[in-house]
Amino acid sequence: MANKELDQLIAQLRSQKIRITDQRLAILKYMITHHNHPTAEDVYNDLKDTHNNISIATVYNNLRFLVKVTPIRELTYVDKSIHFDYFHKEHFHAICDQCGQIFDVNYSDYSTLLKNLKSDSAFQINNVQLNIHGICPDCQKRLASAGKSW
Repeated sequence: MANKELDQLIAQLRSQKIRITDQRLAILKYMITHHNHPTAEDVYNDLKDTHNNISIATVYNNLRFLVKVTPIRELTYVDKSIHFDYFHKEHFHAICDQCGQIFDVNYSDYSTLLKNLKSDSAFQINNVQLNIHGICPDCQKRLASAGKSW
């Protein structure tokens, strides 16, 4: 699935006359295969050992560019950290207020919800980012074993 998705994405970019550099290809592959909502630093740290011609600036600049031309989205949170997500399928995010981990939440009526938001408001919607905040199951267990409530 990931290879097919990558091939389609590369074809789409080439049709827009966008160059596919080795670094850009590595970043695209990474984003398609990793659904951990990485920061630019995360991507860099995971790629630097296998791609010696990549820098943190290259990763950051490419991610910012790819946000404009691919399904990669930039996610900014209350703590001002910037994460990136490949939106292979429309979804929401649940964020743990204890550990900061970000989880994908698939919602079968996402398209209907988006359609209703567009028709029920006078807003021209450019982007939807619904974040659910709470405590993840791991942190719930950790807090419960420490005798703390959330």
